[in-house]
Amino acid sequence: MTKRPPVYILITPDGQARWGHQLAVAEEAMGPHGIGRSFLTPQARLRIAAPNSALTRPDQYAPNPYAAQVLAHLVGLPPHNTPETRGPVALYGFDPTNERDRTRPLTTPERNTITQALTAAGCTTT
Repeated sequence: MTKRPPVYILITPDGQARWGHQLAVAEEAMGPHGIGRSFLTPQARLRIAAPNSALTRPDQYAPNPYAAQVLAHLVGLPPHNTPETRGPVALYGFDPTNERDRTRPLTTPERNTITQALTAAGCTTT
């Protein structure tokens, strides 16, 4: 049996990073206040999902410097130039033709690049 490649990586404020296959699982971990989504870069096939009101509810969503560092590494910015990041953050493969959840498996090069960014940020991966 061949192992399926993951669809997303979820990075929590304590530096834990978990690969997963159903984006809904990551979204549930983001809390009850809605999910905001954005492309990593305009031309990227990767999207970011994070709690929609994390910045306006700092008492409920801890700072996530690990996710900020991972995202900075992936786009080639110094970590101090990234916007504030709070709460759990997911990075996932995007497929606009997937009508169910708009996801796709992460490619091997994407997983390798994300793994390098996770290592650079000091994340623990499970």
